Amino acid sequence: MQVFGDSSKQGPENMQLHNQYNLHNHNVSVSSVANSDDGSSLSQGPLTNDSGDGSPMYGATPAYGMSPQEYFMSDSGEVSPVSGATTPSTTSNSTTTAATWSPPPTLIGSPNGLQFDLTWDSSVVNAPAGFMQAVIDAAKYYTTLFSNKEVIAIDVGYGEIAGAPLSALSESASYVYLTDYTTVTTALSREGVTFSATNEPTSNPFLVTSADAKTLGIPTAGGLDGYIGFYNLSGTGYSWNTAASTNGLNTGTGPYQFDLQADAEHEISEVMGRIGFEGDVTVNGQPAYAPLDLFNYQSPGVLELSANGGYFSVSDGWINLGNYNDAAVNGGDVADWASITSITQSNTLGLPRGSYDAYDAFAYPGYNGQVSLSDIIEDAALGYKLAPSANVALLANYVASSFAGEASLHSAAVVQGVQEPNQQTLLSHPHA
Repeated sequence: MQVFGDSSKQGPENMQLHNQYNLHNHNVSVSSVANSDDGSSLSQGPLTNDSGDGSPMYGATPAYGMSPQEYFMSDSGEVSPVSGATTPSTTSNSTTTAATWSPPPTLIGSPNGLQFDLTWDSSVVNAPAGFMQAVIDAAKYYTTLFSNKEVIAIDVGYGEIAGAPLSALSESASYVYLTDYTTVTTALSREGVTFSATNEPTSNPFLVTSADAKTLGIPTAGGLDGYIGFYNLSGTGYSWNTAASTNGLNTGTGPYQFDLQADAEHEISEVMGRIGFEGDVTVNGQPAYAPLDLFNYQSPGVLELSANGGYFSVSDGWINLGNYNDAAVNGGDVADWASITSITQSNTLGLPRGSYDAYDAFAYPGYNGQVSLSDIIEDAALGYKLAPSANVALLANYVASSFAGEASLHSAAVVQGVQEPNQQTLLSHPHA
């Protein structure tokens, strides 16, 4: 997406936040954003979105339970097998910066619960003050929400991702495993999830991120699970708000700033498995899907199974917990929330008034991004178990009846109404 408008604040071109399998783009929307601080606005130029065709999968994954074959999905959507060492090398990352020293890795979380092992590229020495702490706090928040005993290993870069330049505000890349519908649904059914849509893709291949494969009990090759990278905003007229907190609630994003913690939460969640394919990637000539696609509905009892939006539901489509981005029309990612017209378009639950959802397809400068209750439920739907100490204030906004006769999502019984859903329309100028 190109940025036009205020000549004193020229934005970076093609600033999209996306996952490097390239179906999961989190685009930066600056469409006539009414800035609450100074009243200025930025008009939107044309959106650009990389090809999401994908390439046929090469080779085949051994049967479930055998030695796994790992694949990597690139920014162009190309899928290729990882050969040789099971621990991918990241030494090439230092080529994008003159620095040769990298900060030591950071291990976050309890050994008895969810942990993140963050490896820092040498490029982060050029990041603004507070950058590392904001990413650490974003990861730490997930360790307070979920209790799965596993370590998610993520490589973090600044101005690059996995040694390659960024074409977006922030990006993620994940190692994925080829599996099938039965393996995915059997794993999730152990958590109480049922699958009864009339058009379940029972015969199609499924791609699961390495981190989510661990969660679902699918064997992995070990090593890194994925990469995240953040755009160097130097010279663009924008900067990062590096303020952060471990409770998922951020503040202080200025009129020409982007919320770094929200972007980190967005990208980390993609490595965790919050991705969608909706058949837009093919494996050996067959449309492929991701676990989250099984929760994207076009109507009760009918899955969307396309890039045309849909909505998130854990009750066979009967209760809408958030509207997905219509990637076929807007570009961006099929598993991000709709947000091309405003920060309230997704209608997700438990979002503080005046903030955008950290999982939105389009991020807005000048606004704080937050993890909503719908985001937490999405992650739980992928197999992440809610911790007993999970943020009750956020969970209290959910409708307990939505699970009646359906998935318990780890017995999350909560009541709607403690916090208001995001209802205030802050953007009045629709996308042209």
